[in-house]
Amino acid sequence: MIWRVAAVLVVLFWAVMSGLLVRDVYFPEASRFAAVPPRMVIDLFLRQSEVFGSTLHLHHHRERIGHASFQISRRIKPNHQTVYDMLARGMVEQPAELGGHGIEASWSVACILADAERWQHLKLEAQFPARDASLKMVWSEEHATPGVLVKHGDRVIMNSQDVKLLLGSGKDGALAMLSMLGGGMPKAGASPEATQLRAREGLMQFAGRERKCFVLTLPLFGPHEIQMIFTEAGELARIDLPDGYALLEPTIHGLQEGAR
Repeated sequence: MIWRVAAVLVVLFWAVMSGLLVRDVYFPEASRFAAVPPRMVIDLFLRQSEVFGSTLHLHHHRERIGHASFQISRRIKPNHQTVYDMLARGMVEQPAELGGHGIEASWSVACILADAERWQHLKLEAQFPARDASLKMVWSEEHATPGVLVKHGDRVIMNSQDVKLLLGSGKDGALAMLSMLGGGMPKAGASPEATQLRAREGLMQFAGRERKCFVLTLPLFGPHEIQMIFTEAGELARIDLPDGYALLEPTIHGLQEGAR
C-alpha cells in the first residue's frame, strides 16, 4: 500500500533530519582512497557543469526504472556564509508488465549544504499521479523536527503530528520496519560530526576502464549512506543509493544504446 510506504519514508526522513540515527561510516584502512575536502569535489563539478549538464538513468539493480537530472549552484548568504544548493528531480516509470511507460511517480529533492560540509535545509516532494497522492517533507537546522504532509487528493492522510505519534509508540509497525532497515531506535547524544559530508579520491572501473575518481559520501540513517562518484574532470558518474538503487550517467557507463 502506498500509505505504508509513505509512513516508512516519513519515519526515515524524521530520523535522518533529527540527526539521531546517523553514524560515521569510513572507508577501510586498506582502501586506496585518500581524504580530500568535500568543497574541492563540489567546486570541480561546478566548473564542468557550466558546460555539461547531468542527466542520469535511475536503476534498481540491473533494471532501468526512470531518469533524473542533477544540479548544484553556489551562493554567498548575507552573513557571508558560502552555501551550495543541490537539486535533483526525476520520474519513476511504470513497470512494463503494468502497461507501458507511464509515470509511476515524480519526485524532487532540494537541499542546502553549509560550506559544502553539513546539511542545512532539505525538502523532499513526490507525486503519485495514478493514485492521486502526494508527499512533502521539509527540514531545516533552525527547527528540531521536520514538517510532513501526505495527501490523497485533497484529504490529509498524515501530518507532522501523526509522525510524532508514530515515533512515540513502541508498538507501531512503522518503527518495526525502521528497525528492520537497520536504523534502530534514536540514540541520545549522537555525534554532530556524523552528519557531515566526507570526500575521498582513488581509482574505480567505469565501463570496463579504470579511471581516477572522487567519492562524496553523505551519511544517512543507521549503516546506510549515499555515495556520489565524480570523475577526475568533475563529471558526475553515478549516485549510489540504499537498497540497490543507483543513478547512472549513461555516457560514462556506456548505456546510450539502452536509453528509451
